Amino acid sequence: MGSGNYINKLVQGVRGEIPTPGEEKKAESTYSENFGSEERNSEVDELLERIRDYKVNGENRRLIRMDSKIEDVFKHVNYLFGIKVTSLVNYVCWDFLENNPELVNEIKKSLNQLKL
Repeated sequence: MGSGNYINKLVQGVRGEIPTPGEEKKAESTYSENFGSEERNSEVDELLERIRDYKVNGENRRLIRMDSKIEDVFKHVNYLFGIKVTSLVNYVCWDFLENNPELVNEIKKSLNQLKL
């Protein structure tokens, strides 16, 4: 019968894909390898380095809710650039307050008006 030859060829194809002991199958390139081969802007590299170097001082923890898009970005930033989510969130908050001093001044005014 012809079906026996078909099964033999099918099995041979599967066996050819399975590496034998001592033989390592070369992994195909991953997303991070492809991404790393592209040349990044030096400003981006400097920003990533500042975020990595940002020291989080404090023991307080705050539960925050994030949408799925932001969570996905955080996972990729951690995987691709080795930046922890805590460092990234703290850096972004610090940068926002540094670049918006009017908000900090308004908070100070409100605290001065607070009567205990």
